[in-house]
This record gives sequence, structure tokens and C-alpha cells, in this order.
Amino acid sequence: MNKIVDILRDGGVAALPTDNLFCLAADASNETAVNKVFEIKGRSNSSAIPILIADFSDVEKYTINQPDVLELIVKQYWPGRLTIVLKRAKTLAPNISPEMDTIAIRIPNSDFIRSVIRDLGNPITGTSANLSGESPAISSEQVELSLGHKLDFIYKNTTTLGGLPSTVLDLSTMPARILRHGAVEKRELKSTLELHKLDLS
Repeated sequence: MNKIVDILRDGGVAALPTDNLFCLAADASNETAVNKVFEIKGRSNSSAIPILIADFSDVEKYTINQPDVLELIVKQYWPGRLTIVLKRAKTLAPNISPEMDTIAIRIPNSDFIRSVIRDLGNPITGTSANLSGESPAISSEQVELSLGHKLDFIYKNTTTLGGLPSTVLDLSTMPARILRHGAVEKRELKSTLELHKLDLS
């Protein structure tokens, strides 16, 4: 793990296994490293990249104006496959969500990834390890075929669970909105939000 953390600390990009797919991990506070992620994916740098954190206490470091009931909501889903959009703090690289004042954030259900984040001391980018427009890679072999020559490190001989991506829930404005349907169903989210007196459009 020390090697991975050193690569990320030096501004490198690594393909690492998360809950259900491989992600392109870079230090989310390093503007140069975030640019590399865009270049590797061949993705427009006007798009936003989600971040992964290790602990709920990190939310206050990287976001602002959180809903009062946020902790109660995420206790039901984190760590896991719910990504939440919140207002972004200035502690992140500005190009991680260019021309936006929000950031998509999640705690992954992976002890390994959370340990990497804690050792790095910063959140990491959590975008899928694939060229823009292609299907997300779920194995190190798929990453190697698609992006191997562009990366500083690939976590080898690993296959993830695959399946639906995380559901993306926007709590930066009210009523809340689902921006991407995924592993957490709308009816479940609606029920959770109503329990805490929040509406889902």
C-alpha cells in the first residue's frame, strides 16, 4: 500500500478496485493529478469527477452548507453505493468540478480504498477506469487492455463485483434530485428522505 500512496502523493494516477469497479485514483487536491485523470479517460475537462473519502468527518473538510440531516441519511448508505452531491469547499482542486460549485462524494465499501485515502491524507478521484464512452472496467485485465500504457500503477490480478453503479443523489439544493439511477432504488431513497422531512423531486 505504501507504494500506491507514494504514487498518489507524487501526483500519479493508479487504477484501484472499489466496491464494484476499478477507479482512476488521483489526489483530489492536486490540480495537475486531476488533469491527468481527464487526459487518461479522454474526457472533456468541463465535466466533473467524483471523489472518494474515508470517513464521514471528511465531509466537512471538502463540502459546505450540508443539510442538517445529512449524517442521519448517509448512516443508512455509507460505506456503499450512494454518491451525494453537495456544495464544494475550496480544499479540493478547482478543476475537479470546473465551473461548478458542487462535488459528488462517497465513502466506498472497501477497507482497502479507505485505508489508501487515510494514509494519503486527502480524498481521491473516483471516476471509473475506462476511456470516456466505454464500459467501466471491473477487472485489472480490462484496465490493462484499455489504459495500461497511460497509468502509473494498476492493482493486478483482481476482479470486482460489477453490477449497477452508485446512485447519485443531489442534496446541494432542495428538493433533492436523483441525477443517476443505480444501486440504491428511488423508492428506498424517497422513503429515507421523507423520514427526515426532505422531498425528492
